Amino acid sequence: MSRGHRTVPHTADIALEAWADSREDCLAEVVKALVESFADAGSAAPGETVDFTAPEEDDEELLAALLEEVIYQLEVHGRLAVDVIAGPSGTGLRLVTVPAEAAEQVGATPKAVTAHDVRFGQDNGRWHARVVVDV
Repeated sequence: MSRGHRTVPHTADIALEAWADSREDCLAEVVKALVESFADAGSAAPGETVDFTAPEEDDEELLAALLEEVIYQLEVHGRLAVDVIAGPSGTGLRLVTVPAEAAEQVGATPKAVTAHDVRFGQDNGRWHARVVVDV
């Protein structure tokens, strides 16, 4: 199984790209890309989990909503998402978090997901995601 992520230069923002063999693994990779763009959780022990109910919309809206939830958890609850796993009974997703103060800030904190250039879908048997985030 192959999976990964990267950040791509983008004027005044940050573009994230991720890929994986499964939809859930691709979502986990893009969340990791977002978090690694501004924080290093190092060896912080995972703490709370947060259930995320996916919206009943298309894949791009799911991706944007998930990343907005990651930003919301950081801003409002001081939680930093370090992984995404399938929720109970295979429905929804679960964010695995650490306290934000356990991480070292290494970049600009994201403010929001842009409404343009969100892509998430399957191509040739592999899932791909691309999103631009305001910092």
